[in-house]
Amino acid sequence: MWEGKKASEIAVTLGRDKSAILREIKKNSSPEYKKYLSYRAEQRAENRREEASCRKRLKDDLIRRYVEEKLQIGWSPELISGRIKIEHLGHYISYEAIYQYIYHPETPSREDLITCLRRSHLKRKKKGIGRKERRTKIPNRIPIDERPKSVEERQEFGHWEGDSLVSRKSLAALNSLTERKSRLLLLSKLDRKGAIETKDAVVRRLQVFPPEGRRTLTMDNGTENARGLKHLLKPLPHLLHFKVECGHKNI
Repeated sequence: MWEGKKASEIAVTLGRDKSAILREIKKNSSPEYKKYLSYRAEQRAENRREEASCRKRLKDDLIRRYVEEKLQIGWSPELISGRIKIEHLGHYISYEAIYQYIYHPETPSREDLITCLRRSHLKRKKKGIGRKERRTKIPNRIPIDERPKSVEERQEFGHWEGDSLVSRKSLAALNSLTERKSRLLLLSKLDRKGAIETKDAVVRRLQVFPPEGRRTLTMDNGTENARGLKHLLKPLPHLLHFKVECGHKNI
C-alpha cells in the first residue's frame, strides 16, 4: 500500500484473491487516519480473536435449558445437537458451541457440566494431531477405491481387514485381522503399537493360510501400518498376491 500499488497488484504478488485483500484493508485499516498499518492490523485481528473467545455461548434460554438438562442425563453434545432440531423446530446449536459453553470460564456450574461428559477433562484438549501422533506417509499406498469389487461382495474367502486396539493405561496393544466373508477374527497381543510389531503379528497370523486364503489386506492410515507392504513381501513370498490398501472402511 505504501508503494502505491493497487489491491489487484498486491493480490497477484501474494497469490490471493483481490476481494480478500480489499476485505483485509477495510477491516483492519486505522479508522482515524484511513491507513493500513501491518502491526496495527495484526493487533486488531488478535483483539477480535480474544473477544470472540470470551463471548458467552447459548444465549437463548430455551437452548441453554435443553442442553443442560440433556447433559445431566448423560447425553453427549453431538446427540444434543442432533435432537434439538427435531424436538424444537427452528432451533439449532452445533455440538462445538455446546463444548465451548461447557468449558467457558464464566459458565455457571461449569465443573458439574464437565463431569457429565464421558471424558471429563478439566481442560479441553486442543484439536488436531499432536506432534507424537502425526501421521507417517505409507509407502506404496493404494487407495481403498481401487480395491477389487469382489471384496465388497463377501463371496470369496481371503479378503482381510486389519485394525489396532490400544489402551491409555498401557503401551500394549492388540492387532486384529478379520476375514470379510467368514468373519473369522484373529487377535494378537503386541508389546507396543509399532510398525515392526504390527508387521510381525500379521505375518505370523496369515502365513498359515494358503495363497488363496490371503488375497487382499485392507488397513487404515495408522503409523503402525507404515511397514505393511515392504516387509510383508520379504518373509512371505506368497504375499505377492496381496494388495495392501490403506483407507478407512467399515467391515
